[in-house]
Amino acid sequence: MVFLLAAAAGVMLSAQTAVNARLRIFVKTPFLSAMFSCSTSFILLMILLLATKGGSLFVRDTFSGTSWWMFTGGLLGAFVLVGCIALFPVLGAVQTTVLPIFGQILMGILADAFGWFGYERKILSAAATAGIGILIIGIVCAVILPGIETRDGQASGETASEKKTGWQILGVLAGMASASQSAVNGRLGVVTGSSLLASCISVGTVCIVVALINISQHNFSTLRDLSEEKPPWWALIGGIFGVGIVFLNAYAAPLIGTGMLMIFSVSGQLLCSILIQQFGWLGSAMKKIRPVQGVGLALILVGVVMAKML
Repeated sequence: MVFLLAAAAGVMLSAQTAVNARLRIFVKTPFLSAMFSCSTSFILLMILLLATKGGSLFVRDTFSGTSWWMFTGGLLGAFVLVGCIALFPVLGAVQTTVLPIFGQILMGILADAFGWFGYERKILSAAATAGIGILIIGIVCAVILPGIETRDGQASGETASEKKTGWQILGVLAGMASASQSAVNGRLGVVTGSSLLASCISVGTVCIVVALINISQHNFSTLRDLSEEKPPWWALIGGIFGVGIVFLNAYAAPLIGTGMLMIFSVSGQLLCSILIQQFGWLGSAMKKIRPVQGVGLALILVGVVMAKML
């Protein structure tokens, strides 16, 4: 049952990106879409935090022992949230899932190797190294080879592929930022004694950052268009998915461990992204999954298992 909950967190993560990307179509900018999503998450998290902590929320020693970098999770989260919303219509559901996964694994390896974020240094095992190699082969099969087949030597296709390269690099960077955010929030949760408080601080910071960006770009004026064309109700539940992800991960991690949590979460992400792209769910453009992509996705899962568990 717990493993299914971990997979459900992965499904919610892929669905949240698709939902937020759909909302972007109506509000015209990824920054407004991100603000709607994180504001909903923040309100729900604060209600739960106040209900569970109450008057003991901010005692004198709550933030003793914290360092400045423990409060940067929100900045990283803003980059991840806005980045994935922007990536989705360009790269599709599968690449928007696969590339950040690779970035997460890469940052996890670097953090372990150098002891970043206050964690103990770990030596990369031979099996984990092999898993990373398989993961890279899977990325090539799922991302690069389909693009080569589509181009088929046409100049226009080549230009389009080159334009996507920057977006694909952004996807990897978003994954690295996501892994960094998890590590930072995890450390803040340990120091403050409350992972829920750490999540509220992080999501609240995201809200402030994207709100300031929206103000500076005068994005709120586009909301007047919503009176003419309203988004579907499900385009507004990205923030609810966000809260579900936080709680499912927090519940499952102590029971099955972070390695198994990531494996089942990645499984859920891959499955959901395949279904979204294959059938055009949640307003996504329908793109058939090619056999080489299916092989690549399977290799990615194998690589994640080897990198995290062996």
